[in-house]
Parts: sequence; structure tokens; C-alpha cells
Amino acid sequence: MKVVVITEPMQRPNWIKPVIYPVDGNKTVEYEKPIRCPVNGILAKTMKKGEEVKVIYIMTIGKNSFCEENKKVFIEELEAINSEIGAVLSYDTVEIEFLATKKTYNKLITDLADKIPDNAELYADITYGSKPAILSLFCALRFVEEFRNAVVQYFVYGRAERNKKTNKLEDLMIFDITSLYYLFNLMGSLRASDAESASKKLKDFFAL
Repeated sequence: MKVVVITEPMQRPNWIKPVIYPVDGNKTVEYEKPIRCPVNGILAKTMKKGEEVKVIYIMTIGKNSFCEENKKVFIEELEAINSEIGAVLSYDTVEIEFLATKKTYNKLITDLADKIPDNAELYADITYGSKPAILSLFCALRFVEEFRNAVVQYFVYGRAERNKKTNKLEDLMIFDITSLYYLFNLMGSLRASDAESASKKLKDFFAL
């Protein structure tokens, strides 16, 4: 089963415009049509007919949050893509408060770990969402890799800047940052007798 984890934007839905993201590096994440949610483009190329795909949206709740509205728009986009594919889609959410507290991010980690089944093929999109939530997501995915036999296939980030004068989106790019996730894992497992040996192992990893 594919399991996709997406951090939802809190901004107004009309601020999240569909765009074509150029690719830096891994061309397998490239998608030729405009999308709001970058990982939807990867799903368009990897989903198969009859395949089970579970999408988990991380929702930051609060009086000024538009996460719920954005989730509906993201689902509509994915459903339109899937209409020509025929995968079996299901949806779930993890709700957190807009507070950088231990309680908030402990909840995010444990809720995600409970919602991701064994042997999942994991996709993650951190284009939007709060910064501490992204760190917690790294921890949750590491947990399910270790104890649920899950495998992280794609970790992506879509960049877009707004022009100071026109407010239009520009300098678009989608990045495959899966290697950054595995670097995070390496830091926890790196074993060396001294700092010099550890530094050499790290440089060898970067050379791959």
C-alpha cells in the first residue's frame, strides 16, 4: 500500500495556485501539468489501477487556519488525476494545534505511527505546514521504517516565491529531498571511534 503524508497549508485556498514545478535533480518527480500539491504529480506517475493509496493530511487547526478548505482542494486535485488511473484512494487526517509544544508534536508522532500500516510504501510532501511539524514527521517516518517495515520512497518539497511588486508566484522548483531524510537516519546510526573517522564516513555518504 502507498501511504502519502502531506502537511497542509494554513493560507487561504486562493493563495495556493496550481503551477508547473520545474525539477532540480531527480526527473522522476517531474510532472508536466499545473498542480497545487507537488506530491500529487508523483502519484499521477506511480499509482496503478486497483492499488490502495492512503493519504494522510497533517492539519494545523486554529481560528485563522484554512487547512480544512485546502484539504478539500487537494483531494479534488488528486481525484481528478485518479479518474484516469483507477487507484483505490482513502483519506485520513492528523490534527495538531498551532503550538510548538512537546504535547503537540508527541501527538503528531504517535498519531501518524498509529495510522501508517505495516509494509507501507511512504511518500511525504513538506511543501506547506509548520516547521516543527516537519521535524516530527521525520521522527514518525523513522519509527514506522524501523518497526513497521515501511520504506520511504519519496520526500519532496515544492518552492515558490512571490514577486515583491506583482505578488505573482515565481522561481518555482520541486526538490526530491529523500536523501536528506536518509541523512537524518544516518546521523542516528553513525558509529566511529573518533570525530575524524565520523567525518570521513559522512563525506563518503555525500559522495554517493
